[in-house]
Amino acid sequence: MRDTIHNEVRKIIDKAIDLRHRFHEIPESSFEENKTSHLIVQELQQMGLDVEEGIAGTGVAANIKGELPGNTIALRADMDALNIEEETSKPYASRHKGLSHSCGHDGHIVCLLEAARILVKLREQLAGTVRVIFQPGEENGTGAQAMIAAGALGSPLPVAIFALHAWPYLESGVVASKPGNITAAIDYFSITVKGKGGHGARPHESINPIISASHIVQEISALTNKGDNGKYPCVVSVGMIQGGAQPNTIPDHAYIEGTIRSTNETNRRKTLEKFNKTVKEIGTQQNVQTAIDFIKYGPPVNNNPYLYHLFEKVGEELLVPEKRAYIKQQSMGSEDFGNYTQLLPGLLIRLGMGKSSPPLHTSRFDFCDKSLDAGITILVGLAMKATENDFKEK
Repeated sequence: MRDTIHNEVRKIIDKAIDLRHRFHEIPESSFEENKTSHLIVQELQQMGLDVEEGIAGTGVAANIKGELPGNTIALRADMDALNIEEETSKPYASRHKGLSHSCGHDGHIVCLLEAARILVKLREQLAGTVRVIFQPGEENGTGAQAMIAAGALGSPLPVAIFALHAWPYLESGVVASKPGNITAAIDYFSITVKGKGGHGARPHESINPIISASHIVQEISALTNKGDNGKYPCVVSVGMIQGGAQPNTIPDHAYIEGTIRSTNETNRRKTLEKFNKTVKEIGTQQNVQTAIDFIKYGPPVNNNPYLYHLFEKVGEELLVPEKRAYIKQQSMGSEDFGNYTQLLPGLLIRLGMGKSSPPLHTSRFDFCDKSLDAGITILVGLAMKATENDFKEK
């Protein structure tokens, strides 16, 4: 099987790179991935697959049925881009102003499409069914829930689900993972601070909510701390603060938005308690009214230990040792793939972009073409193994 998969990957890798560049040129915001999903549908239909379109708006899914009896498993890729202007100067750079694939979702899409292409060719050797899922709205944290609610997982429910994500902290083409939580839980928050507006020349007649908001920002940001082992049990980040419309007027309201990331539910509960207490105390001290709204929550991605063991076995069979690694530390980043792993056994895999790669979510990031080979290979290998009848979660 090793030689068969490698030969198939070699046949399609040049076209895979070209296809990745096509997706890179057309980044689209969450739930607006119309061009992206249209191109995905075209590619899947060219493989002879019956395609389900419009799931949760722009989501796409298809089943690849093997000729041998076996399990149903799922492979998932996210499709949306970020509201970041690209600054890579690549010939295939974003053609959509203010948008870029600066989190690597263009590469995720192509790894899954090309894995599907190979699995279709290997149907005679494939057991069971592989369901490929292309998901909108990962970046705003609601796509996975929307897809699940819309029935994207299909019936019967897959026995396992796999996904991969670009990772700049590994050499290019290296695949890595860990059992247990691999990402953090995330809570999105919004704070409204209500003061008393007035003329900028007479601040003593007003209660300035911007000043109070600045105190809140400082204090809640200080809740980020390191534990005894140097790891962050929680991270509080303020990403937006708004207040006022002109420089000579004190406004009535100010607004703060950000995220709270926690390694587990215990740390999350403790952090939320401290967070609420801190905001209320400052409101009392500053004589302003405060209202906290937790907009949405995303669970951590919990990697099933047995699926991790399967990942190790497939990696040993298909990839040379220098293309395999073990992740020791849980990331404080989040991924809405965690919504799937709450429902069924799942595994998120990191795919190295090269240690000189710019960070994710920056204007200079670009998915590494040299990593497509390993990404496609590991997805095909996992699908071939996990669909076999003797695969059972332990």
